[in-house]
Amino acid sequence: MQRPTLYHLSMGTAGLSLGLVGARTILIEGTTLGAGLVVLGGGGILLSSLFALSGQGSSEFEPGNFVWIAVVAAIFSVLGMILTFFQ
Repeated sequence: MQRPTLYHLSMGTAGLSLGLVGARTILIEGTTLGAGLVVLGGGGILLSSLFALSGQGSSEFEPGNFVWIAVVAAIFSVLGMILTFFQ
C-alpha cells in the first residue's frame, strides 16, 4: 500500500473514532461544548481524509516516516473508542 493512502486511511479512522466518541457523549450526557467540538473535529478529519483519498486532494503529498505515527495514532484512537464504549 502506498504511504499517502495509508496515511489518509489512518487519519480517517482516527477522525471517525473521535467523532463516534463525541456522538456517544452527546447521546448519553447531553450536548456540551467539548463533545460538540470533538464531533466537529473528528468529522472534519474524516471528511478531509475522504477528500484526499478520492483523488481531489494534492497528489504531491508524501508523509514520509510520519505515516507510521498516524497508523499508531489510529490504532490508539480505535482502542480508546472501544474502551469508551465498553466501560
